[in-house]
Amino acid sequence: MTIQPFSDPWLIRVLLSVTFILAGRVVGTSQVLSTNATALKYEEPRLLQGRIYSSDRKQLLFRFTRRATRSGQQLSVVREYSYPDGRIAARERVEYLGDQLRSFALGQLQSGEAGRVNLKSDSQAKSQGVIAFEYQKEPGSTAKTRNEELQPDTVVSDMVAPFLGSHWDALMRGEKVKCRYIVLARRETVGFTFVKESESTSQGKQVAIIKMEATSPIIAALIDPLFFTLEKQGRHHVLEYRGRTTPKTREGNSWKDLDAITVFDWAEKGEGP
Repeated sequence: MTIQPFSDPWLIRVLLSVTFILAGRVVGTSQVLSTNATALKYEEPRLLQGRIYSSDRKQLLFRFTRRATRSGQQLSVVREYSYPDGRIAARERVEYLGDQLRSFALGQLQSGEAGRVNLKSDSQAKSQGVIAFEYQKEPGSTAKTRNEELQPDTVVSDMVAPFLGSHWDALMRGEKVKCRYIVLARRETVGFTFVKESESTSQGKQVAIIKMEATSPIIAALIDPLFFTLEKQGRHHVLEYRGRTTPKTREGNSWKDLDAITVFDWAEKGEGP
């Protein structure tokens, strides 16, 4: 089986995408989806743009765009990472039914990796459902598959900001909040823990710095934590995050994972149409 190139970076990158993660407005769980006029949990922002800089903030490496379109209770999200000249480096596609994730595809156009997950209901009602993984390392290779039982609080990059919003009070109390993160290249979910690192002021706003790190000490030893800067007031917009991002960087003949700073353009773009 061959998957069309919508793919994923690998574990550390995926955690990013958590670039990733963050391409969305942080919202609480109080939103209801009873009518077409009520915003779905992952619907806003319908348009969000950002910029990805080198770790010293001196070089613009990529631009980020999130676009969401809705038809009834079906929500489609496209998240693109492009070079400054407009060429696409990576693309994520997310499909929701109401507030439930239905599929996620991440295409690494730089390296040619491709993968996706589909979430299926459990016909025997023994669990919340099943995550069906497909992944191919390079174009033309055989796609590897695997199924995993769906656990509570399982997220992909597009869901991270709303996840933080729904646990905001606990995070502000200093509690640890855990999730399962879908990692396409590993064809499994990986545990991550969020905790408030500190509070500060940025651009005249009070902000909280939230640290995201692998729950397993073994994986945590291999992956540097990510840090998200969120507004303390209002809708807790993610202003920026530091850490592994979806696009890669070229070193010789190889593509390497990239740690960078992603800044979101809330002040310039608002929350889209």
